[in-house]
Amino acid sequence: MDLLTKENIPFGPEEESEIEEGPEALSTMLRLFQQYGDLYKIFSPRRNHYTYVVSDPEMVKQVLITNNRNYEKGVGIDRVKILLGNGIMVSEGDYWKKQRRMIQPAFHKAVIARLTRNIVQANEAMLASWLADKETINLTDELSSVTLRIVLQALFSADLQWLEREDGTNPFTLLTEVHERDLLFAMKFRALAKVIQEVINRRRVEQRIEDDFLSMIMEAKEGEDGQPMADKEIIDEMMTLIVAGHETTASALTWAWYLLNKHPAVYRKAKREALETKNLDLGFQQLEQLSYIRQVVEETMRLYPPGWLLTRRSIQADVIGGYYVPPKTDIFISPYVIHRHPKYWTQPDVFNPERFDPSLRKERHRFEYFPFSGGPRQCIGDFFALVEMQLHIAMILRSTDIEVLVDEPIGMEAQINLRPDKPFFARLMSRKN
Repeated sequence: MDLLTKENIPFGPEEESEIEEGPEALSTMLRLFQQYGDLYKIFSPRRNHYTYVVSDPEMVKQVLITNNRNYEKGVGIDRVKILLGNGIMVSEGDYWKKQRRMIQPAFHKAVIARLTRNIVQANEAMLASWLADKETINLTDELSSVTLRIVLQALFSADLQWLEREDGTNPFTLLTEVHERDLLFAMKFRALAKVIQEVINRRRVEQRIEDDFLSMIMEAKEGEDGQPMADKEIIDEMMTLIVAGHETTASALTWAWYLLNKHPAVYRKAKREALETKNLDLGFQQLEQLSYIRQVVEETMRLYPPGWLLTRRSIQADVIGGYYVPPKTDIFISPYVIHRHPKYWTQPDVFNPERFDPSLRKERHRFEYFPFSGGPRQCIGDFFALVEMQLHIAMILRSTDIEVLVDEPIGMEAQINLRPDKPFFARLMSRKN
């Protein structure tokens, strides 16, 4: 294919459309992909210029890895910045590199192994409340609450209980009680920065270091002079970890239970694996025995990746797939679309965890499947999220059975995360061995 000049880019629809979010975003992207293929441009009246939409794994690799220094975060990042401040999800350049280096050790596998107890304890408490007096539950709310509890416990450990005693409630329940992610929510959430500052101040006064993410980030040093993060930087990173660690996992688990119920044979196989684990108590050491449940999680995130759209903006000119990309061009990459690409996935709309059998992993292009993004900006908490989802599903399956009660068809809410457009309820069933 000949290199095309800036003045002559004859690919993609010449129609006007917005595909950034909303109820029609996913169907629009799939329709345009089916019509125009792996690379097209589309005009956004609101932004008054073209966006290039990329659905080829090798092209995605160029943007996210090979030439990643030429791309910064794109459309929608200003709105996220209002919510999260300048944490690693939105920061750029040398500042982002510094912050990422300082935070990365907190997500080492050995640390996650120690923090697995938080996952187990939170699910045990949830299960106890279910089995005590509940027959029907709001599954969406329950999953939101337990995933929030897990991430807060990993961040604050004993200080979470102190905050609850001081306030009479968990000050972060705003995330589970308010569904909209608008400017009003962002303002209310940012007000919680003062709560994190209180915990930071308390630990300094008491000269106390906990085995949690907050202490690890407070103790992190950078450079020859060993400078720690400023309090504002710590707070931005904590706010980022709260939102990113809670909502994406809650969304994925909601879809997982829906899919398990739609596919009884998969449900039975996952349950059998959970019941056959050798240890009475589940934990980090049992994850290898839960390989099929891991496949269930991965296939769920193939069909319903929480981060359904990645946006980038070119800094300098580039060439993608033989086509000229001008500076300051917005690039859209949708894991949702690529995860359903018929060139790479047989029966792409079918739920089939067998696709993720370990023997098949080496055959797959790195960017045929990337629910946690990829390259230097891959989600820092991806391993923690996978551990959390594996253990949650296994613990529930070992203790009870869930029948998800939904009215078909199910719509999708494509905003910051990909969520069902209405809550799922579930009936707790007697154990079926």
